[in-house]
Amino acid sequence: MRVLFRTTIDGLHNVPLTGPAIISANHRSFFDTPLLMTVGPRPVTFLGKAEYMDQRVTRFLFPALGMVPIKRDAARASMAALETAAELLRSGQLVGIYPEGTRSRDGLLHRGHTGVAHLAMLTGAPIVPVGLIGTDRVQPIGAVLPRPFGGRVRVRFGAPLDPASYRAGGSRTRRRHLVDDVMASIAAMTDQQRSPDFASDEPPLIRGGSESVYLVTTHRSTGLSWRHAAERTVAAVCGSFDDARVGEVGHLGCRLDADGRVRFDIEMSLTTRFTGAIPANPPGSDRHRYTETSNVPTPGGAR
Repeated sequence: MRVLFRTTIDGLHNVPLTGPAIISANHRSFFDTPLLMTVGPRPVTFLGKAEYMDQRVTRFLFPALGMVPIKRDAARASMAALETAAELLRSGQLVGIYPEGTRSRDGLLHRGHTGVAHLAMLTGAPIVPVGLIGTDRVQPIGAVLPRPFGGRVRVRFGAPLDPASYRAGGSRTRRRHLVDDVMASIAAMTDQQRSPDFASDEPPLIRGGSESVYLVTTHRSTGLSWRHAAERTVAAVCGSFDDARVGEVGHLGCRLDADGRVRFDIEMSLTTRFTGAIPANPPGSDRHRYTETSNVPTPGGAR
């Protein structure tokens, strides 16, 4: 691996020689996984698609390197993957997880999902951030095989992050702070620019095209309660976007109007997949906030 792909490795001392740890890297190429499985001081186990077991080459190669197949279409697949990874960590192994969730198709370092932080806090295993440089040249997206001598590859292991150090706020806040620090460490070790959006399996949007793209959008609404306001927000977003998913609640408000009416306000960030050409100023984007307000009288004029 080091000779054929001219690989340079930095910070190997940051990988613990014993005990569990989560190896979390940026994801730019299919080549990332076999690279991380083989260049460390210890084997790294990845959870991979069960579909790899249907292909002649990967059905033998990946299990030999240490991949554990997971059926993504099975019920409770996410929970099954989490439980499997937790068992591996509790047995003292190294587990590889990409915080971005999928490969970056636009070359940017995308926002990290909190699953890796949840796993770290569940098991107490530290997270070792890893920056990969050059793997997208060795095996670009769409290439069947990696290209030997296709360019220099650099693997940088960063200082481990201890989940026990994150104590401020609720569990969701702690997970977000941890994964944000993981992504910041990865960004410092790579040549990638950061994106506020989540990565997508879909090709990046081409101006004037009709392909799908994921966005992180912010919306605000009002209702009889915070739950009602949240439901109205999601319903309104789904009228313009496809596959809207709640990412974060940024604001909860309750105010009393002069006429005695109570307003429950909520501001939410959602991951959305927009199908069709995105307008210059999409609703809910950072350049425009979708706002829906209404005055709802309380029963009996209660204050």
